[in-house]
Amino acid sequence: ILCERFTTSKLQKYEDLLSIGTFGFRGEALASISHVAHVTVTTMTSNDSCASIAHYSEGKLQGDGVRPCAGTRGTTLMVENMFYNNPTRRQALGKESI
Repeated sequence: ILCERFTTSKLQKYEDLLSIGTFGFRGEALASISHVAHVTVTTMTSNDSCASIAHYSEGKLQGDGVRPCAGTRGTTLMVENMFYNNPTRRQALGKESI
């Protein structure tokens, strides 16, 4: 559910809604970015024997889903081809602002 709209890692159960201490937007931002770019996520916790990798495009998990891979502890997000599916936005990136 990493790049799905309206998801967050802050909630494990319904009661967690009562104790939210921050107002981050990362979950929604990842969903938005995954609709306009190719996103690759590599992650590994201290309890994992290997890392996991997932590729997202058009807001959807691609290929065979989450797969094991070599990696180090932590999470790495790689965003490539920003606005590949929106030529007007992509062209705007090359223009100078006034």
